[in-house]
Amino acid sequence: MRSPRRCTSVALCALLAACEERGPSRPRGQRVTAPVVQAPQAPQAPPGRGARVVVDVSESVRGFTSTSSVALETLHGQVIDGALSAMQLNNPFERCALDTDLHCAPPFVTPQQLRLPGTYRGTNAALHLALRRPPRAPRPDLQVPDPLDPFAVTVLVTDGFQSTSSAFQPNAVADVACTAGADPSCLAALLRRRVDEGYGVWVLRLTLPFEGRYFAERRLDATMWARVTAHVEELNRDPAWNGVRFSASRPTMTSDSGPFQWSGARPLLVFVLSRDIPRARGLLTEMVRRLNVERIGRRQTSEDFTWAEWAPYEGLTAQVVAASRADRGPQADALRVDPASRTPGGFVVPARCSIQGKSRILLQGAVAYGSQTPPPWARIELGWRLLTPPAGELLVPREALRPVPGAFQAYTGLDCTVLNAGRYSYDLALWARWSVDDAALAQQWFSRESADTSFETPERVFGLADLARSVVSAGVTREGALDRVALRLNRD
Repeated sequence: MRSPRRCTSVALCALLAACEERGPSRPRGQRVTAPVVQAPQAPQAPPGRGARVVVDVSESVRGFTSTSSVALETLHGQVIDGALSAMQLNNPFERCALDTDLHCAPPFVTPQQLRLPGTYRGTNAALHLALRRPPRAPRPDLQVPDPLDPFAVTVLVTDGFQSTSSAFQPNAVADVACTAGADPSCLAALLRRRVDEGYGVWVLRLTLPFEGRYFAERRLDATMWARVTAHVEELNRDPAWNGVRFSASRPTMTSDSGPFQWSGARPLLVFVLSRDIPRARGLLTEMVRRLNVERIGRRQTSEDFTWAEWAPYEGLTAQVVAASRADRGPQADALRVDPASRTPGGFVVPARCSIQGKSRILLQGAVAYGSQTPPPWARIELGWRLLTPPAGELLVPREALRPVPGAFQAYTGLDCTVLNAGRYSYDLALWARWSVDDAALAQQWFSRESADTSFETPERVFGLADLARSVVSAGVTREGALDRVALRLNRD
């Protein structure tokens, strides 16, 4: 037991909200409000019907096409459309073309058209138009429909994001981040907001053959071009690209878009957004199954595609299920723990004691994952926190809790020898803190395959790591009570 005026350790003081003194006349039972952390709840709005597929038709995608390649036709017809049909998500269905505007009026672009070089003529892709919630109109009849809400699932196919002169803004709202264009900051702000609204976000990367113009989106100079050619030499020596020959040629040094001829391979991204989390997960599983069959990638192996779930983050749950007296002897016999019960406010443990009563109380419970195992980049810390003001008569559990599924036990306890007759209330929280493990995040494909510049490494995606970290952090980073234990003591 510890004195009411001291914390027994620095670590315990850090865990508790404060280490404040209480005089003997101060009323006990005052509760400190603490949030209960739960898995994301289903949104109030219905999850929508059918599917919308948005296809980037800017000129930068043209290099994925050729008269002899059916890769893009197969991707859209057999993989995306086929998976939507298998999951019964294709009624209604619309496929929109995206360049500087979003074109969703019929007749819709077909998979056959998406294999043709002439389909890709846009100067750039305004990706934010496919994700951004329209401003509220003064009258309902003037309201522009949301691009996502009417659909059960939205699929966005693009080769990357705009490169602007603005540095990445990890916490900027869309109104600020999107002023420069649909760059990683803009996309991160829009996706974070959608995660807050209950949307899940998945991203799939395909490595496809590429032969065509690549746009650096900035004016190149001789030094920058030397970096490009040096990188090509490195790629052609890299065993990970065995069988693929890269080349870069014919740079246009006088253009602000910095185009040059690129040959070899490039990534294509497929984003999936949905509020129907189980069906969207099923859709990704079906798409991956079909990609394994079709083998449309550059190397014709499973390395040509990979995917990740960025949101939601369901974490884990933990709950106390039983409480009992842990000690024996005369002092322990003078403290009785009555049957506990579960209430909306937590796990309530009634106890009675005389002035001789003193015993530990065993708390038993279990930790469980949500429907998905937590991703490797989520760091989870579990511990106990005292919500009522510290009291010398209460033992705060110190047992370490592992953030893995399974049973746990911890010991609290009461010392009635220092109490006057009366009723007392003590509230404990099983506390969780989530954060992003930067080292683990750096090992993920979307971090390793991200480009720091828009010109030097066309086989990677510019700004993908910044975008990913911003979105996954929005879902992971939080803290709060997984469960509460309320000790209600009657000292005779």
